[in-house]
Amino acid sequence: MSSVFRTIDRVLPGSTYRDVVIVTITIIAVALSYGAISAVSGFPWWQTLLLAMFALGGAAEFTFVGVIAAGGAPVLAVLAGLLVNSRNFAFGMAVGPFFPQDWRALIAAHWINDESIAVSRTVSTDRARWHAFLLMGAAIALMWPSGAMLGQWLGSVIDADLLGLDAAFPIILFCLIRGDLKSRTTLSLTVVGILISVLLTPLLPLGLGAVTSLSVFVFVAAGWSIKAVIRRRTAQTDRSDAGVRSDADDLDRQEGSR
Repeated sequence: MSSVFRTIDRVLPGSTYRDVVIVTITIIAVALSYGAISAVSGFPWWQTLLLAMFALGGAAEFTFVGVIAAGGAPVLAVLAGLLVNSRNFAFGMAVGPFFPQDWRALIAAHWINDESIAVSRTVSTDRARWHAFLLMGAAIALMWPSGAMLGQWLGSVIDADLLGLDAAFPIILFCLIRGDLKSRTTLSLTVVGILISVLLTPLLPLGLGAVTSLSVFVFVAAGWSIKAVIRRRTAQTDRSDAGVRSDADDLDRQEGSR
């Protein structure tokens, strides 16, 4: 174990540890809120703990508990949680370049979430991103269930609305990914995703509005398809032009030989 931490210490800059600490503190606060809401909604401690350990996705768990508390069917609560966590498909594509292609990827896949991806984006090399991801993922896997249990036991003592966590947490994540927004393409897609999410949030159940921002990948896929078609047509045109020039050269040589 000590060799693992020595390796991380050599690879990661000090700013990464600062980011992990800041995000972890916020995660604990959000976990307290989740545990308190779960307790008030009538969930026993073991259900709160299992959901925190195996779902490991704050938005999905809040959605699940909210649907049950509102009197919704458990099946609908599960489907809503899965839909909210569908954003992890996009995160999965983000970790592809630096994830190891062995059994470690199967275990680390459970730690893919907003925070671990955001922290991994603050470093430049694939090796550093992998270690930053592990550090943030391990912190979440430990502190999220622990905070949820503490919130469950504190129960009604915590006022989730009074903490203002719904605003603080997204602000921290934005600060972590602000470097990626220097790319005009990324910034444009982000703005479009935000607009789609804001417009649809009043029309959709709680927690699902943000998922609609993933629809920007439709535009990305369309752009890739258009570029591929243009490249193929350009290549075909170049080959045709080359063939015409070759035929013209052959005719010129034949006429010259005469």
